[in-house]
Amino acid sequence: MKMTEQLWGAGLAGLLLALTACSSAAPTETPAVSPEPAVVAASPTAQPLPEPTPTATSEPPPTATPAPPPPSATPTETPAPVHTETPDRALAADLQATVEAGLPPSPTPDADGFGMGGFDGVSVLPLAGGGSGSPYWAAFTTGFRSFDPLENHFVAIYTQTGSGWQEVSRVELENPDYLDPASVSQVQIEPGHIWLEVQGGAGAHSGAYDLLSFDGQTLRHDVSHFTSSPGGSRIEDLNEDGLPDVLLDLTEYYVFCFACGVTHIQYQVLRWDGERLSEVVLTPLPGTAPAPLRDLTNRAVELAEAGLWRDAHETINQAVALDTQDPLVTWDAALIRLHAEERFGQARGPYPLLGNIFYGDYAAALDVMRPYSMEEIFGRPTPLITDTPAMGWEAELSQWIVDSATPALQAQPDLAAAYFLRGWARRLVNPNDPEVLADIEQAAKLDPEEPLFSQSLMYLKQ
Repeated sequence: MKMTEQLWGAGLAGLLLALTACSSAAPTETPAVSPEPAVVAASPTAQPLPEPTPTATSEPPPTATPAPPPPSATPTETPAPVHTETPDRALAADLQATVEAGLPPSPTPDADGFGMGGFDGVSVLPLAGGGSGSPYWAAFTTGFRSFDPLENHFVAIYTQTGSGWQEVSRVELENPDYLDPASVSQVQIEPGHIWLEVQGGAGAHSGAYDLLSFDGQTLRHDVSHFTSSPGGSRIEDLNEDGLPDVLLDLTEYYVFCFACGVTHIQYQVLRWDGERLSEVVLTPLPGTAPAPLRDLTNRAVELAEAGLWRDAHETINQAVALDTQDPLVTWDAALIRLHAEERFGQARGPYPLLGNIFYGDYAAALDVMRPYSMEEIFGRPTPLITDTPAMGWEAELSQWIVDSATPALQAQPDLAAAYFLRGWARRLVNPNDPEVLADIEQAAKLDPEEPLFSQSLMYLKQ
Protein backbone atom coordinates (compact mmCIF):
# COMPACT_ATOMS: atom_id res chain seq x y z
CA MET A 1 0.00 0.00 0.00
CA LYS A 2 1.21 3.50 -0.76
CA MET A 3 2.21 5.60 2.25
CA THR A 4 -0.66 8.05 1.66
CA GLU A 5 -3.12 5.15 1.69
CA GLN A 6 -1.51 3.77 4.87
CA LEU A 7 -1.82 7.15 6.58
CA TRP A 8 -5.39 7.54 5.47
CA GLY A 9 -6.24 4.03 6.55
CA ALA A 10 -4.52 4.46 9.90
CA GLY A 11 -6.30 7.77 10.46
CA LEU A 12 -9.70 6.30 9.63
CA ALA A 13 -9.06 3.26 11.80
CA GLY A 14 -8.07 5.52 14.70
CA LEU A 15 -11.19 7.59 14.28
CA LEU A 16 -13.36 4.47 14.25
CA LEU A 17 -11.68 3.24 17.44
CA ALA A 18 -12.19 6.60 19.13
CA LEU A 19 -15.86 6.72 18.17
CA THR A 20 -16.34 3.17 19.39
CA ALA A 21 -14.70 4.00 22.71
CA CYS A 22 -16.88 7.08 23.17
CA SER A 23 -20.11 5.31 22.28
CA SER A 24 -19.35 2.34 24.59
CA ALA A 25 -18.78 4.39 27.74
CA ALA A 26 -21.59 3.82 30.30
CA PRO A 27 -22.39 5.13 33.83
CA THR A 28 -21.00 2.90 36.56
CA GLU A 29 -24.46 2.51 38.13
CA THR A 30 -26.05 0.94 35.03
CA PRO A 31 -26.71 -2.80 35.55
CA ALA A 32 -24.63 -5.05 33.29
CA VAL A 33 -26.32 -6.54 30.24
CA SER A 34 -25.30 -9.25 27.83
CA PRO A 35 -23.09 -7.97 24.98
CA GLU A 36 -24.68 -7.59 21.52
CA PRO A 37 -22.96 -8.44 18.24
CA ALA A 38 -21.19 -5.58 16.49
CA VAL A 39 -23.55 -5.66 13.52
CA VAL A 40 -26.98 -7.26 13.64
CA ALA A 41 -29.39 -7.16 10.73
CA ALA A 42 -33.10 -7.59 11.36
CA SER A 43 -34.56 -10.85 10.12
CA PRO A 44 -36.82 -10.43 7.10
CA THR A 45 -39.22 -12.93 8.68
CA ALA A 46 -39.35 -11.29 12.09
CA GLN A 47 -42.81 -10.07 13.11
CA PRO A 48 -43.36 -6.93 15.19
CA LEU A 49 -44.34 -7.45 18.79
CA PRO A 50 -48.03 -6.75 19.52
CA GLU A 51 -48.78 -3.40 21.10
CA PRO A 52 -49.91 -3.64 24.76
CA THR A 53 -53.66 -3.27 25.25
CA PRO A 54 -54.38 -0.06 27.16
CA THR A 55 -56.31 -0.51 30.43
CA ALA A 56 -58.96 2.03 31.32
CA THR A 57 -58.41 3.75 34.69
CA SER A 58 -60.40 6.36 36.54
CA GLU A 59 -58.64 9.37 37.98
CA PRO A 60 -59.34 10.29 41.62
CA PRO A 61 -61.16 13.53 42.37
CA PRO A 62 -58.88 16.54 42.68
CA THR A 63 -59.23 16.54 46.49
CA ALA A 64 -58.50 12.85 46.94
CA THR A 65 -55.37 11.97 48.93
CA PRO A 66 -53.67 8.62 48.30
CA ALA A 67 -53.91 6.31 51.32
CA PRO A 68 -50.57 5.53 53.03
CA PRO A 69 -49.37 1.90 52.86
CA PRO A 70 -50.10 -0.35 55.83
CA PRO A 71 -47.39 -0.26 58.52
CA SER A 72 -46.41 -3.83 57.78
CA ALA A 73 -45.99 -3.31 54.05
CA THR A 74 -42.48 -3.65 52.65
CA PRO A 75 -41.53 -1.35 49.71
CA THR A 76 -41.23 -3.30 46.49
CA GLU A 77 -37.77 -3.18 44.92
CA THR A 78 -37.53 -2.21 41.23
CA PRO A 79 -36.31 -5.28 39.34
CA ALA A 80 -33.08 -4.93 37.40
CA PRO A 81 -33.57 -4.63 33.60
CA VAL A 82 -33.27 -7.92 31.80
CA HIS A 83 -31.70 -8.10 28.33
CA THR A 84 -33.35 -10.72 26.16
CA GLU A 85 -31.89 -11.53 22.75
CA THR A 86 -34.24 -12.42 19.93
CA PRO A 87 -33.47 -15.67 18.12
CA ASP A 88 -32.15 -13.72 15.11
CA ARG A 89 -29.83 -11.66 17.31
CA ALA A 90 -28.50 -14.78 18.91
CA LEU A 91 -28.01 -16.47 15.54
CA ALA A 92 -26.26 -13.41 14.14
CA ALA A 93 -23.91 -13.24 17.11
CA ASP A 94 -23.17 -16.95 16.87
CA LEU A 95 -22.46 -16.84 13.11
CA GLN A 96 -20.34 -13.74 13.50
CA ALA A 97 -18.23 -15.38 16.19
CA THR A 98 -17.91 -18.57 14.14
CA VAL A 99 -16.62 -16.81 11.04
CA GLU A 100 -14.38 -14.42 12.96
CA ALA A 101 -12.71 -17.38 14.63
CA GLY A 102 -11.42 -18.45 11.23
CA LEU A 103 -9.98 -15.05 10.20
CA PRO A 104 -6.21 -14.69 9.86
CA PRO A 105 -4.44 -12.73 12.60
CA SER A 106 -3.89 -9.02 11.94
CA PRO A 107 -0.38 -8.21 10.62
CA THR A 108 2.19 -6.80 13.00
CA PRO A 109 2.66 -3.00 12.71
CA ASP A 110 5.80 -1.88 10.90
CA ALA A 111 8.75 0.01 12.44
CA ASP A 112 6.88 3.33 12.20
CA GLY A 113 3.94 1.95 14.12
CA PHE A 114 1.60 1.73 11.16
CA GLY A 115 -0.30 -1.47 10.51
CA MET A 116 -0.57 -3.01 7.08
CA GLY A 117 -4.33 -3.48 7.29
CA GLY A 118 -6.15 -6.48 8.66
CA PHE A 119 -9.87 -7.15 8.97
CA ASP A 120 -11.81 -5.48 11.77
CA GLY A 121 -14.14 -8.45 11.93
CA VAL A 122 -17.20 -9.91 10.25
CA SER A 123 -20.72 -8.61 9.65
CA VAL A 124 -23.67 -10.88 8.96
CA LEU A 125 -26.86 -10.39 7.00
CA PRO A 126 -29.96 -12.59 7.04
CA LEU A 127 -31.19 -13.25 3.51
CA ALA A 128 -34.71 -13.44 2.13
CA GLY A 129 -35.69 -16.02 -0.48
CA GLY A 130 -33.58 -18.83 -1.83
CA GLY A 131 -36.24 -21.52 -1.97
CA SER A 132 -34.75 -23.54 0.90
CA GLY A 133 -36.38 -24.67 4.10
CA SER A 134 -33.31 -23.52 6.01
CA PRO A 135 -32.66 -19.77 5.90
CA TYR A 136 -29.48 -18.44 4.34
CA TRP A 137 -27.16 -15.84 5.83
CA ALA A 138 -24.39 -13.77 4.26
CA ALA A 139 -21.17 -13.16 6.19
CA PHE A 140 -18.53 -10.71 4.99
CA THR A 141 -15.30 -9.22 6.26
CA THR A 142 -15.06 -5.56 7.27
CA GLY A 143 -12.23 -3.08 7.73
CA PHE A 144 -9.04 -2.81 5.67
CA ARG A 145 -7.63 -5.86 3.97
CA SER A 146 -4.03 -6.84 4.56
CA PHE A 147 -1.51 -6.35 1.76
CA ASP A 148 1.46 -8.15 3.33
CA PRO A 149 0.41 -10.89 3.13
CA LEU A 150 -2.48 -10.17 0.78
CA GLU A 151 -5.83 -11.10 2.28
CA ASN A 152 -8.81 -10.24 0.09
CA HIS A 153 -12.23 -9.46 1.49
CA PHE A 154 -14.80 -12.19 1.02
CA VAL A 155 -18.54 -12.76 1.07
CA ALA A 156 -19.79 -16.21 2.08
CA ILE A 157 -23.22 -17.84 2.29
CA TYR A 158 -24.03 -19.88 5.40
CA THR A 159 -26.90 -22.02 6.57
CA GLN A 160 -27.46 -23.72 9.92
CA THR A 161 -27.64 -27.49 10.20
CA GLY A 162 -27.99 -29.85 13.11
CA SER A 163 -24.22 -29.84 13.54
CA GLY A 164 -23.86 -26.05 13.42
CA TRP A 165 -23.11 -23.46 10.77
CA GLN A 166 -22.25 -24.75 7.31
CA GLU A 167 -20.55 -22.61 4.65
CA VAL A 168 -22.37 -23.15 1.35
CA SER A 169 -20.30 -20.98 -0.98
CA ARG A 170 -17.75 -18.17 -0.86
CA VAL A 171 -16.44 -15.46 -3.21
CA GLU A 172 -13.27 -13.40 -2.79
CA LEU A 173 -13.39 -9.73 -3.79
CA GLU A 174 -10.26 -8.56 -5.59
CA ASN A 175 -11.05 -4.83 -5.89
CA PRO A 176 -12.16 -3.42 -2.52
CA ASP A 177 -9.53 -2.47 0.06
CA TYR A 178 -12.15 -1.44 2.59
CA LEU A 179 -15.64 -2.65 3.53
CA ASP A 180 -17.82 -1.39 6.36
CA PRO A 181 -20.86 -3.11 7.93
CA ALA A 182 -23.18 -1.34 5.46
CA SER A 183 -21.16 -2.24 2.34
CA VAL A 184 -23.13 -5.40 1.53
CA SER A 185 -26.89 -5.39 0.99
CA GLN A 186 -29.44 -7.69 -0.56
CA VAL A 187 -31.00 -6.26 -3.71
CA GLN A 188 -33.60 -7.43 -6.21
CA ILE A 189 -32.62 -8.04 -9.83
CA GLU A 190 -34.90 -11.00 -10.61
CA PRO A 191 -36.60 -13.54 -8.33
CA GLY A 192 -34.67 -16.67 -9.36
CA HIS A 193 -31.56 -15.80 -7.35
CA ILE A 194 -30.48 -14.08 -4.16
CA TRP A 195 -28.57 -10.94 -5.21
CA LEU A 196 -25.98 -9.11 -3.12
CA GLU A 197 -24.59 -5.66 -3.93
CA VAL A 198 -21.17 -4.70 -2.56
CA GLN A 199 -20.10 -1.05 -2.39
CA GLY A 200 -16.45 -0.86 -1.29
CA GLY A 201 -13.58 1.60 -1.08
CA ALA A 202 -10.19 1.31 -2.74
CA GLY A 203 -7.04 3.36 -2.39
CA ALA A 204 -7.30 6.95 -1.21
CA HIS A 205 -10.65 7.76 -2.87
CA SER A 206 -11.50 5.09 -5.44
CA GLY A 207 -14.45 2.75 -5.41
CA ALA A 208 -15.20 -0.92 -6.03
CA TYR A 209 -18.56 -2.31 -7.03
CA ASP A 210 -19.44 -6.00 -7.03
CA LEU A 211 -22.71 -7.78 -7.74
CA LEU A 212 -23.11 -11.39 -6.60
CA SER A 213 -25.86 -13.93 -7.22
CA PHE A 214 -26.68 -17.12 -5.31
CA ASP A 215 -28.76 -19.93 -6.81
CA GLY A 216 -29.02 -22.07 -3.68
CA GLN A 217 -25.70 -23.82 -4.29
CA THR A 218 -23.12 -21.43 -5.71
CA LEU A 219 -22.35 -17.78 -5.01
CA ARG A 220 -21.41 -16.31 -8.38
CA HIS A 221 -19.48 -13.12 -9.19
CA ASP A 222 -21.62 -11.46 -11.88
CA VAL A 223 -20.08 -7.96 -11.84
CA SER A 224 -16.68 -6.75 -10.66
CA HIS A 225 -16.08 -3.06 -11.35
CA PHE A 226 -13.51 -0.48 -10.31
CA THR A 227 -13.85 3.30 -10.55
CA SER A 228 -11.76 6.26 -9.43
CA SER A 229 -14.58 7.56 -7.22
CA PRO A 230 -17.00 5.48 -5.13
CA GLY A 231 -20.79 5.49 -5.11
CA GLY A 232 -21.61 6.13 -8.78
CA SER A 233 -22.46 2.54 -9.69
CA ARG A 234 -25.94 1.57 -8.60
CA ILE A 235 -29.16 -0.34 -9.29
CA GLU A 236 -32.01 1.60 -10.86
CA ASP A 237 -35.04 0.86 -13.01
CA LEU A 238 -33.71 2.95 -15.87
CA ASN A 239 -36.36 2.25 -18.51
CA GLU A 240 -39.22 2.14 -15.97
CA ASP A 241 -40.37 -1.38 -16.88
CA GLY A 242 -40.50 -2.53 -13.26
CA LEU A 243 -37.23 -4.51 -13.50
CA PRO A 244 -34.06 -3.15 -11.86
CA ASP A 245 -31.06 -2.44 -14.08
CA VAL A 246 -27.37 -2.14 -13.18
CA LEU A 247 -25.59 1.17 -13.84
CA LEU A 248 -21.79 0.93 -13.84
CA ASP A 249 -19.98 4.23 -13.42
CA LEU A 250 -17.46 4.78 -16.23
CA THR A 251 -17.05 8.48 -15.48
CA GLU A 252 -13.61 10.03 -15.98
CA TYR A 253 -12.93 11.84 -12.71
CA TYR A 254 -9.45 12.95 -13.78
CA VAL A 255 -10.37 15.37 -16.56
CA PHE A 256 -7.86 17.64 -14.82
CA CYS A 257 -7.20 16.47 -11.27
CA PHE A 258 -9.47 14.51 -8.95
CA ALA A 259 -9.99 17.47 -6.62
CA CYS A 260 -10.73 19.81 -9.55
CA GLY A 261 -14.30 18.49 -9.69
CA VAL A 262 -14.61 18.45 -13.49
CA THR A 263 -15.85 15.07 -14.74
CA HIS A 264 -16.70 13.41 -18.05
CA ILE A 265 -19.83 11.43 -17.17
CA GLN A 266 -20.40 8.03 -18.75
CA TYR A 267 -22.27 4.84 -17.76
CA GLN A 268 -22.46 1.23 -18.85
CA VAL A 269 -25.93 -0.24 -18.35
CA LEU A 270 -26.72 -3.94 -17.78
CA ARG A 271 -30.14 -5.57 -17.75
CA TRP A 272 -31.35 -9.06 -16.90
CA ASP A 273 -32.22 -10.74 -20.22
CA GLY A 274 -33.77 -13.85 -18.69
CA GLU A 275 -30.51 -15.75 -18.36
CA ARG A 276 -27.77 -13.26 -17.54
CA LEU A 277 -26.88 -9.60 -17.17
CA SER A 278 -26.26 -8.19 -20.65
CA GLU A 279 -25.20 -4.73 -21.79
CA VAL A 280 -27.70 -2.28 -23.25
CA VAL A 281 -26.36 0.10 -25.91
CA LEU A 282 -27.80 2.80 -28.14
CA THR A 283 -29.42 1.03 -31.10
CA PRO A 284 -30.89 2.48 -34.31
CA LEU A 285 -34.28 1.24 -35.50
CA PRO A 286 -34.30 -1.16 -38.47
CA GLY A 287 -35.49 -0.14 -41.91
CA THR A 288 -38.82 -1.89 -41.32
CA ALA A 289 -39.83 0.59 -38.61
CA PRO A 290 -42.24 3.41 -39.49
CA ALA A 291 -40.27 6.18 -41.24
CA PRO A 292 -41.04 9.13 -38.91
CA LEU A 293 -40.23 7.08 -35.81
CA ARG A 294 -37.13 5.57 -37.41
CA ASP A 295 -35.77 8.91 -38.60
CA LEU A 296 -36.16 10.63 -35.22
CA THR A 297 -34.77 7.70 -33.23
CA ASN A 298 -31.79 7.12 -35.47
CA ARG A 299 -30.95 10.82 -35.53
CA ALA A 300 -31.10 10.92 -31.72
CA VAL A 301 -28.72 7.94 -31.53
CA GLU A 302 -26.33 9.63 -33.98
CA LEU A 303 -26.33 12.87 -31.97
CA ALA A 304 -25.78 11.03 -28.69
CA GLU A 305 -22.87 9.03 -30.05
CA ALA A 306 -21.32 12.33 -31.17
CA GLY A 307 -21.64 13.79 -27.65
CA LEU A 308 -24.47 16.17 -28.58
CA TRP A 309 -26.60 15.07 -25.64
CA ARG A 310 -28.80 18.17 -25.45
CA ASP A 311 -29.99 17.81 -29.05
CA ALA A 312 -30.22 14.02 -28.72
CA HIS A 313 -32.50 14.39 -25.70
CA GLU A 314 -34.82 16.78 -27.53
CA THR A 315 -34.94 14.51 -30.60
CA ILE A 316 -35.60 11.24 -28.77
CA ASN A 317 -38.43 12.88 -26.84
CA GLN A 318 -40.12 13.54 -30.19
CA ALA A 319 -39.71 9.87 -31.08
CA VAL A 320 -41.20 8.75 -27.76
CA ALA A 321 -44.20 10.99 -28.41
CA LEU A 322 -44.85 8.98 -31.57
CA ASP A 323 -44.49 5.53 -29.96
CA THR A 324 -44.08 4.80 -26.26
CA GLN A 325 -44.27 1.00 -26.70
CA ASP A 326 -41.35 0.23 -29.00
CA PRO A 327 -38.68 -1.40 -26.75
CA LEU A 328 -35.74 -0.05 -28.75
CA VAL A 329 -37.09 3.49 -28.61
CA THR A 330 -37.75 3.11 -24.88
CA TRP A 331 -34.19 1.94 -24.18
CA ASP A 332 -32.60 4.58 -26.43
CA ALA A 333 -34.63 7.22 -24.62
CA ALA A 334 -33.59 5.89 -21.21
CA LEU A 335 -29.87 5.85 -22.07
CA ILE A 336 -29.97 9.32 -23.62
CA ARG A 337 -31.97 10.77 -20.74
CA LEU A 338 -29.52 9.35 -18.17
CA HIS A 339 -26.47 10.96 -19.78
CA ALA A 340 -28.15 14.18 -20.87
CA GLU A 341 -29.55 14.95 -17.42
CA GLU A 342 -26.33 14.22 -15.57
CA ARG A 343 -24.17 16.10 -18.07
CA PHE A 344 -26.56 19.04 -17.90
CA GLY A 345 -25.86 19.16 -14.17
CA GLN A 346 -22.11 19.04 -14.79
CA ALA A 347 -22.47 21.95 -17.25
CA ARG A 348 -23.50 24.05 -14.22
CA GLY A 349 -20.48 22.76 -12.32
CA PRO A 350 -17.07 24.22 -11.50
CA TYR A 351 -15.96 24.81 -15.12
CA PRO A 352 -18.96 25.59 -17.38
CA LEU A 353 -16.84 26.17 -20.50
CA LEU A 354 -15.92 22.49 -20.71
CA GLY A 355 -19.03 21.23 -18.92
CA ASN A 356 -21.27 22.65 -21.63
CA ILE A 357 -19.10 21.08 -24.33
CA PHE A 358 -19.46 17.68 -22.61
CA TYR A 359 -23.23 18.26 -22.62
CA GLY A 360 -23.07 19.17 -26.31
CA ASP A 361 -24.29 22.74 -25.83
CA TYR A 362 -21.64 24.62 -27.80
CA ALA A 363 -23.71 27.81 -27.87
CA ALA A 364 -23.71 27.90 -24.05
CA ALA A 365 -19.94 27.27 -24.02
CA LEU A 366 -19.53 30.20 -26.41
CA ASP A 367 -21.56 32.41 -24.04
CA VAL A 368 -18.84 31.91 -21.41
CA MET A 369 -16.41 33.74 -23.73
CA ARG A 370 -18.63 36.67 -24.71
CA PRO A 371 -17.84 38.99 -21.79
CA TYR A 372 -14.13 39.10 -22.71
CA SER A 373 -12.14 41.08 -25.26
CA MET A 374 -10.15 39.51 -28.08
CA GLU A 375 -6.93 40.08 -26.12
CA GLU A 376 -8.37 38.30 -23.10
CA ILE A 377 -9.76 35.38 -25.12
CA PHE A 378 -6.62 34.68 -27.13
CA GLY A 379 -3.94 36.08 -24.81
CA ARG A 380 -1.85 34.16 -22.34
CA PRO A 381 -2.73 34.13 -19.54
CA THR A 382 -6.47 34.26 -20.22
CA PRO A 383 -9.25 34.77 -17.66
CA LEU A 384 -10.96 31.79 -19.27
CA ILE A 385 -8.35 29.63 -17.54
CA THR A 386 -6.69 31.71 -14.80
CA ASP A 387 -8.11 30.94 -11.34
CA THR A 388 -10.30 28.15 -12.74
CA PRO A 389 -9.98 24.36 -12.39
CA ALA A 390 -8.30 24.33 -15.83
CA MET A 391 -5.36 26.45 -14.67
CA GLY A 392 -2.18 24.44 -15.21
CA TRP A 393 -4.05 21.90 -17.33
CA GLU A 394 -4.07 23.79 -20.65
CA ALA A 395 -2.85 20.84 -22.71
CA GLU A 396 -5.52 18.55 -21.23
CA LEU A 397 -8.21 21.19 -21.77
CA SER A 398 -7.19 21.57 -25.40
CA GLN A 399 -7.30 17.82 -26.01
CA TRP A 400 -10.72 17.39 -24.38
CA ILE A 401 -12.23 20.16 -26.52
CA VAL A 402 -10.68 18.88 -29.76
CA ASP A 403 -11.76 15.31 -29.00
CA SER A 404 -15.31 16.47 -28.24
CA ALA A 405 -15.78 18.94 -31.10
CA THR A 406 -14.45 16.69 -33.86
CA PRO A 407 -17.17 13.97 -33.68
CA ALA A 408 -19.78 16.67 -33.01
CA LEU A 409 -18.86 18.32 -36.30
CA GLN A 410 -19.07 15.00 -38.11
CA ALA A 411 -22.66 14.62 -36.93
CA GLN A 412 -23.54 18.31 -37.36
CA PRO A 413 -21.19 19.93 -39.93
CA ASP A 414 -22.83 23.35 -39.70
CA LEU A 415 -22.11 23.76 -35.97
CA ALA A 416 -20.15 27.00 -36.18
CA ALA A 417 -19.57 27.30 -32.42
CA ALA A 418 -17.84 23.90 -32.39
CA TYR A 419 -15.42 25.04 -35.10
CA PHE A 420 -14.64 28.21 -33.16
CA LEU A 421 -14.05 26.42 -29.85
CA ARG A 422 -11.88 23.79 -31.50
CA GLY A 423 -9.75 26.52 -33.10
CA TRP A 424 -9.41 28.29 -29.73
CA ALA A 425 -8.41 25.01 -28.06
CA ARG A 426 -5.78 24.24 -30.68
CA ARG A 427 -4.24 27.68 -30.19
CA LEU A 428 -3.79 26.97 -26.47
CA VAL A 429 -1.02 24.48 -27.21
CA ASN A 430 0.30 25.80 -30.54
CA PRO A 431 -0.48 29.38 -31.65
CA ASN A 432 1.20 28.64 -35.00
CA ASP A 433 -0.98 25.65 -35.85
CA PRO A 434 -2.56 26.40 -39.27
CA GLU A 435 -5.69 24.53 -38.21
CA VAL A 436 -6.42 27.33 -35.72
CA LEU A 437 -7.12 29.91 -38.42
CA ALA A 438 -8.89 27.33 -40.59
CA ASP A 439 -11.36 26.52 -37.81
CA ILE A 440 -12.05 30.18 -37.00
CA GLU A 441 -12.53 30.98 -40.68
CA GLN A 442 -15.01 28.13 -41.05
CA ALA A 443 -16.96 29.37 -38.02
CA ALA A 444 -17.17 32.88 -39.53
CA LYS A 445 -18.22 31.44 -42.90
CA LEU A 446 -21.02 29.38 -41.35
CA ASP A 447 -22.29 32.26 -39.20
CA PRO A 448 -21.15 35.61 -40.67
CA GLU A 449 -23.55 37.52 -38.41
CA GLU A 450 -21.79 36.38 -35.23
CA PRO A 451 -19.50 39.26 -34.09
CA LEU A 452 -17.33 36.99 -31.96
CA PHE A 453 -16.30 35.01 -35.03
CA SER A 454 -15.61 37.94 -37.36
CA GLN A 455 -13.76 39.94 -34.71
CA SER A 456 -11.65 36.92 -33.76
CA LEU A 457 -10.75 36.34 -37.39
CA MET A 458 -9.62 39.96 -37.78
CA TYR A 459 -7.60 39.76 -34.53
CA LEU A 460 -5.78 36.56 -35.54
CA LYS A 461 -4.95 37.88 -39.02
CA GLN A 462 -3.21 40.99 -37.69
